[in-house]
Amino acid sequence: MTVVPRPRNALRLMASLVLLLSAVPAFTADHVVRHGYVDNRYGQLHYTIATPALPGRARRTPIALVPQTVNASIESRALFDELARDRVVIAIDPPGVGGSDGPAAPVPIETHAAAIAEGLRGLGFSPRRPLDVMGLHTGALTAAELAIAEPRMIRRAILSGVYVVPEARWKKALATLPPYRTSAEFFDWFVGMLPRLRQHAQDIGLPDDDWGRITAESLRPLLRREFGHDAAFRYASRAPERLPLVGQPVLLLAFGDSLRQPTIDSLPLFRNAQLVDLPQYRDAAYYPDVAPVAAALRKFLD
Repeated sequence: MTVVPRPRNALRLMASLVLLLSAVPAFTADHVVRHGYVDNRYGQLHYTIATPALPGRARRTPIALVPQTVNASIESRALFDELARDRVVIAIDPPGVGGSDGPAAPVPIETHAAAIAEGLRGLGFSPRRPLDVMGLHTGALTAAELAIAEPRMIRRAILSGVYVVPEARWKKALATLPPYRTSAEFFDWFVGMLPRLRQHAQDIGLPDDDWGRITAESLRPLLRREFGHDAAFRYASRAPERLPLVGQPVLLLAFGDSLRQPTIDSLPLFRNAQLVDLPQYRDAAYYPDVAPVAAALRKFLD
């Protein structure tokens, strides 16, 4: 005899299955992707981690990816998957971005880096278990400060979009941050921004699904959305004194975006840095062909 569940039970069963499936890690031919949370000073940081199918001794040094404001750990997914073929890759939602808890008021880049360092230590990284770090735009400044604060835990740093600009430029950028005070004002501003965001995605060839997910994630901070930009713009005044403190080997990646020239100009500030210029790519987070970017990273890291 066939038993037909009552509608309420069927709905409960379906809901349970959805929850179960959402918790199942994503498997590919060469790595497994999982999501997780780790404690830090603001509560918890959300991260996406990929583990390669290779045995431990065959894996390269792990790497942490820190995205640009206000993107989360789904940024640069093609590069994430490519690097995960032979090393553990941890893509982090910075404090207050994506699924991560964050501060109630703007804090400096150094504090962002300290919070991420706490999360990495919670994941088991330390001077005895070091890792590399890569950051884009605001994430590049955060990665640099992470390298300064943790010289034995961070082995090498890859920085793209280093915001080293004249005082007039960063002060102008700071003064033009959106002044919304309520969620309603925020959404009015965001709706006005949508045509520009869509046009940029079309210009760089970003797939619609990737653009949709990245854009949706960028809404989660609401009124705290500009905290990262505030920190990055203010950091520009300290960058000439802070960046020479990075003692690790540094790879600067200059893409064909608005921070290409500042990244090139930052080269003399580092003790031990090299530059790879990729002006054919118009966005630091999306590469129509990931192979040249991955090749530059592997040459530097491995």
